Amino acid sequence: MQIEAIQEHQTVTEPDLSKLKVMVVDDEAMICETLKIFFHSMGISDIKTVECGEMALSEIERTRYDYIFMDLMMPGISGIDTLIQIKKIHQYTNVIIMTGYPSMDTVINAMRNGAADFLIKPFRLQDIKIILERIHRFQVLMEKNWLLHQELEGKKEVEKLNLELGKMIGHQSRMYDIVDSLSRISKSEDLYNFIVNKSIDACNAGKACFMIYEHGEPELMVLSQHGLMDVGPGTRIVLNAKSNGRLFLDGRFLETHFGSSYEEGLSLSCNGTGSNCGIIAVPFHIRNEPFGVLIVGGKNSGCTFNDEDKFILMFIAERTALNIENIALYNNLTHSLMASLTSLVSAIEAKDPYTQQHSSRVTEYSIKIASKMGCSHDDISRLESSGPLHDIGKIGIHDSILNKPGLLTPEEFEEIKNHPLIGVNIVAPLGFDPQEQAIIRNHHERWDGKGYPDGLSGSNIPRLSRILSVADSFDAMNSNRAYRKSLPFSVCIGELQKNSGTQFDPEIVEAAVSIFSSDPEISRQVLCVPSYKAIT
Repeated sequence: MQIEAIQEHQTVTEPDLSKLKVMVVDDEAMICETLKIFFHSMGISDIKTVECGEMALSEIERTRYDYIFMDLMMPGISGIDTLIQIKKIHQYTNVIIMTGYPSMDTVINAMRNGAADFLIKPFRLQDIKIILERIHRFQVLMEKNWLLHQELEGKKEVEKLNLELGKMIGHQSRMYDIVDSLSRISKSEDLYNFIVNKSIDACNAGKACFMIYEHGEPELMVLSQHGLMDVGPGTRIVLNAKSNGRLFLDGRFLETHFGSSYEEGLSLSCNGTGSNCGIIAVPFHIRNEPFGVLIVGGKNSGCTFNDEDKFILMFIAERTALNIENIALYNNLTHSLMASLTSLVSAIEAKDPYTQQHSSRVTEYSIKIASKMGCSHDDISRLESSGPLHDIGKIGIHDSILNKPGLLTPEEFEEIKNHPLIGVNIVAPLGFDPQEQAIIRNHHERWDGKGYPDGLSGSNIPRLSRILSVADSFDAMNSNRAYRKSLPFSVCIGELQKNSGTQFDPEIVEAAVSIFSSDPEISRQVLCVPSYKAIT
């Protein structure tokens, strides 16, 4: 399902492509041959194909090409390095980068080094034609502008061309801004809010709503909106089926929130955009499958939406769809990785029945303390991800030491002290940020500087590590261990208070005591303790 196109068409003179010189640089012979046949079908006869960057540079030293379509990943010199050399030799050659491994950093780097555009493999041949015509028309416009200035003829035409050129430059700047902004977004909720806010800003509108299809359900679900009353994330909008097989967005929703007088609602079909004087709607696709719909309305100053608005919204849809898919894939991989690591921790704890579920309880306590202290959502998320793994380094410690019922020898304790470093070495290559790694590395540091492995003291110890340290120590005292029974709840609280200012951050102890003392699920655990045996 997509939103049916309602577009205004303008008659545009087709550019003359017959005199163009084109080169294709790709180590895949099939791509070179396919593009060569396609360019011939467009009327371009002067076409050169080469298989690597070195050959391309050798060729352009002999002759200048108008367009070079070049793969990013090739044997020998890379596409980016070849691009840089091409621009040094022929500054005005238009280089279009082709890649099957797109990333925002790569795209931005290519454009900053002079790429005119980029194509993501696999691409449609129609995309190449659109790029050629767009860049060619832009160049023709530049040449006309220059000639008119040189000849001092047609002042009004010059002003008109300058206006068009300014609009095109504005479009290009906005596109670069969108690509650059997307490169810094890593969370899906931030991306959905970006889609809505950037659409409003780009179109000078007052309202926008981004919704996704509920697979198997006759509804759209709102993920982000701006300017709509009584509509928030999770709101579901009904789709009405019609006799011709199409689905229509509820017209009452459109009229209530966007002031659009649709009698039957907005038709959802296979492709395109829909618009009228007060609303514009753009479909989102992932791998050619319908994913969602962006609706923008409330154009300021009583204006109507135009082709420029349609263009920038379609650009936002095309670029963000790739980010949506990448973030979803990343989240799936992250969840799978965390599940594997958590299973590993559970396996470690299973070796000692006294410590089973220790990591999950410590994480739960840490999150409660962090919430009590007003920590940010990001910090709480870091505790959620690293808390369950804070003892993962114990996989490198011998079982005889971990489960020893008596006191440890100095040598055994030195080995135990290695587990934070082992743990951080395990998670460091897996994308954990520095603060998440610090939770694992520094949860045995002490406020007085006598902890390990780095001997940090006071506020030099990362705050999240200090929080987890208190939670870790409390659960260690409040649960059975190989060398003793759990301590009474009152003794656990007393130990936290006793060591406040030496082992623990006093502010965190205060918050923890308040939470543990007021939580019946925690304080009631004293009833399950059969006896008390002090630590010796």
